[in-house]
Amino acid sequence: MKSIRKRIIAYLLRIFTHPKVKDQIARYAKGFIGEASRYSSGFKGEAIETKDASVILTKYIKREKITKAEKKQFGRQVVDLLKGTGVVVPVMLIPLPFISTLLLIIMDHLLLSMNIKILPSSFYPQKKQGLLTTEGIEEDLEKVVYKEKGK
Repeated sequence: MKSIRKRIIAYLLRIFTHPKVKDQIARYAKGFIGEASRYSSGFKGEAIETKDASVILTKYIKREKITKAEKKQFGRQVVDLLKGTGVVVPVMLIPLPFISTLLLIIMDHLLLSMNIKILPSSFYPQKKQGLLTTEGIEEDLEKVVYKEKGK
């Protein structure tokens, strides 16, 4: 029993210490860290926008004058909150938190590649740097093909 376990461990170590595999794992890890920071900044942005919307709502309840821009901002934030509760909450109800987070990321990227944004607007930065988009995937593929032709 121990020798089988040792052989399996040795085999896995050989696979995961192979330079190409290590580089690929490092790329995935870097991408996951980038996504994690995008989601955390998205939650922060959403909290700030919700606070601003609550100030607007308070002004409305006190019957103070509200500008058209404030009405528009409040409407967008209500839609964002409904998006967040409609998408994030059901996914997060999955008992295993890490699995639910991965499922949310995969679902978001799959739909984002079809230009469908399921999360609130603060989760999608104005600069699409580091964001997995169809254009970014095509650029990466072109770089790989160009490198292979150059060799």
